[in-house]
Amino acid sequence: MEPTSARIKGFPHIHRWIVEGVIAIFPWFRVDLQHETSVGDYEIAIIRGFPMIPCFPRHARRIRLEWRTVRSIVKRILVTCAATTALALLLTMVLCALGNAMAPKWQVEPFTDHITLTTTNTAIQAVDPATGAVFKTPQEGAYRTKETHITVALDGGKTVNAIVREPLDAPADRPACLFLHGSGTGKSSEAFVDVANAMASAGITTLVPDKRLDNYTMLHRDYVSSAHDYAKSLEILRKWPGVSRSETGIYAESEGTWIATVLTQQHPDLAFAILTSPPVVSGRQQMTLAATNYLTAAGAPDAVKQLIPRITSLGTQRMGLAYADFDAAKYRRSLTMPLLINYGVKDTAMPVEQGARLLIKAANQAGNTNVTLRYYDANHQLRTGSNQTVPGLPLEPHYTHDLEDWINAVTSGTGANGWATPMIAGTQPNQTVTAPLKTPPALVKSMGVIVGAIAVCPLCALLAMCGAPILLIAGWVRERRASRRISHDSASTEPAEPTDSTSMFSTDATTPTGPSTQPNAARPIAITDHRFPVGMRVALALNTLLAVGTTGVFLAYLVTVIIDAISLTDNSAVLAKNWHAIVMLTWLSLVAFAWLLAEIIVDACRRHARNRAIASIDDDADMNNGHDAAAGSRCDIGKDGKACIGSGHVIVATCVVVSAALSLALLAFWGLFC
Repeated sequence: MEPTSARIKGFPHIHRWIVEGVIAIFPWFRVDLQHETSVGDYEIAIIRGFPMIPCFPRHARRIRLEWRTVRSIVKRILVTCAATTALALLLTMVLCALGNAMAPKWQVEPFTDHITLTTTNTAIQAVDPATGAVFKTPQEGAYRTKETHITVALDGGKTVNAIVREPLDAPADRPACLFLHGSGTGKSSEAFVDVANAMASAGITTLVPDKRLDNYTMLHRDYVSSAHDYAKSLEILRKWPGVSRSETGIYAESEGTWIATVLTQQHPDLAFAILTSPPVVSGRQQMTLAATNYLTAAGAPDAVKQLIPRITSLGTQRMGLAYADFDAAKYRRSLTMPLLINYGVKDTAMPVEQGARLLIKAANQAGNTNVTLRYYDANHQLRTGSNQTVPGLPLEPHYTHDLEDWINAVTSGTGANGWATPMIAGTQPNQTVTAPLKTPPALVKSMGVIVGAIAVCPLCALLAMCGAPILLIAGWVRERRASRRISHDSASTEPAEPTDSTSMFSTDATTPTGPSTQPNAARPIAITDHRFPVGMRVALALNTLLAVGTTGVFLAYLVTVIIDAISLTDNSAVLAKNWHAIVMLTWLSLVAFAWLLAEIIVDACRRHARNRAIASIDDDADMNNGHDAAAGSRCDIGKDGKACIGSGHVIVATCVVVSAALSLALLAFWGLFC
C-alpha cells in the first residue's frame, strides 16, 4: 500500500509545530529529513518508531505514512502493557511484604478485667477508733480563707509565683496539700482555684505554684527535674505557719501524676498522695489507648484505627520526645503513703480501670493497702457538662467534699481498716481497650525516618517540576543552535544525504555518515536528542502528581480524623467514603509507578539494541543501513554514535522515581497494601 502524503507550505516554525502536533496525536507517522540542494527545501521522509522531531528546516514538503509502523507501535504498546502488568504484580507483592515487615507484632486489645462496684455513693467516711462511730471531719465552708501570694526560688536563679490559701482561726498543726499541674500551661491564679479554696475552707492549707515553663516544651519534658522544682514549694508549705510537716501531702492531675510518683520516691515521708486522672502507664502506651478511643468516637474505619500501633511503636528520642517513654512502672512502686485515686468515667483518654488496678497492685507490693478508689460521672478534669476538657465547667458536686473528708481522715491516722465506706465506689466504669504495656517497633524504629520520608517525597517531586521547564528551555536553545549550523553548512558545502533517524543535523569533517564524492565535503552527523519518549513523559508527569497528591491527601485525611477525634465528632460516613477514595488512589499510584518503570526498562532495552546495532556498522558503506536498523522511537544518538539521553533528564527522572517510590513506601507503612 502506498503511504499517504501531504504538502505543507508556510513559515518554517509553523511547519514544525504542525508536524510535531500531528506526530504527537498520530504517533504512527514516520518521518525523516532529506535535503534537496536544487530547491533549498527539505523533504520529510521516514523514521521508524515514535518520532519526536525537535527541529525542522524551512519547508516540509511531504509526510508519508507507512503502515508497517503500525505493527511496530502495537507491538510496543503490548510490550509496555505486559511489562506494566508484571511490574504491578511484583510491586504489589513487594509492598505487601514491606507493609507486613513495618507492622508491629502487637495490637490494641479489648479490656476485659473490669472492676465491679458495690455502690454508686462516693462519700468517704472513717471510723473513730476511740468511739467506733463515724469520724467527724471539718466540712467545706467551715472556715474563712486567706490568700497569700509568694515567690518560690528554684535552681538556676529561676523563680515562680505561688498562692497559699489557708483557713482562718483553724487549729494549729493542720494538714496541707501541694498541687501539681497537668499538661499544658498552669498559672497559680487560674489553676485549681475552686479545689484549693474548697480545701482551705475545710481546714486544709493549700499551695498552688505556677508551672515552670522555661524547661517544659512540646519536645522536651523532664519529669524528674519538675519533681525537684515542686520539692521547693513542698518545703515552703511544710514550714508555713500552722501547718504540720508530717501531715503534708500532694494532689496531682493527669500528666502531673507522673511527676507526683517521682516526688513520692524522693520524699517517701509525704502524708498522702491524691492522683486524679492518672495515665499510670508511659505516655506512648497511654496515647495508644487514647487515640484508639478517640478514633472510635469519631467513627473512623477499622483500617485507620489499625494504624495506631504503627505510629505509637516508633521511637521518638531523636526528635526530643524522650518523655514519651517515661518509666512510669519504676516510680509507681514508691506509693507507700495513703493513696486516693480518682477517675471520671467519661474520660476516654485514660486507662480508668487498668490504671487503677496497676496502681493498687504497685502499692500493695510496696506494703501499702490504704488505697481508696473513686469513680465519678465526669470528664478528665472531674467536671460535668461536657466530655471535653473545656474551661468554665463545674466540678462534680461531691468531688471536693470527698477530697476533704479523705485528707482529714488519713492525716488523723485512719488506716486501711479504718474506713466506714467502701474503698472502691462510684459510677461503674467501662474501659473498652487495653493500654499496651509493651510497644516494640517493627522494621522502622524511629519516627524521624517517617518524617524524613514525608519531607523528601514532595521535595523530589518539586525538584522534578522545577527541572522540567529548564530542560524544555535547554532543548529549545539546542534546536535553534542546530538549525543555524544546518543553514550555515548548507550554504557552504554540498550536503550529503542523511543517514539515520536524527531530527537535528550538524557537520563534522572527520566523521563519515554516508557516501560522498567530494573528499573535503562536510558531512552531517547525528546530534543527541535529549528528550524522553512520549509515553515516558506522560508517566513521569503522572507519577509526580500522584506522589505528591496521594501523600498529601492521605496526610490531610489523617488531620481530618484527628480533628474529628479531638472534638469527639462522629463523622463515620464521610471518613469511610474518603478512606475508600484513598485506597483507590493508592492502587492508581502503584499502577502508574509500574508503568513508569516499564517505560524506563523498555526504552533502555531499545537504546541498548540500537547501540549494539551501531557498534556492528562499518564506518563507510554500511553506515546508512546500520543507522536505519538502529533507529527507534526517537532520536538519541550521541556524538560517540551511541544512543543516550541527557544528564539533566536522568536527574529529573531519578527525582520522580525517588518521589514515587517513597510515596508508595509510606503508603505501605500505613498498611494500605496489606
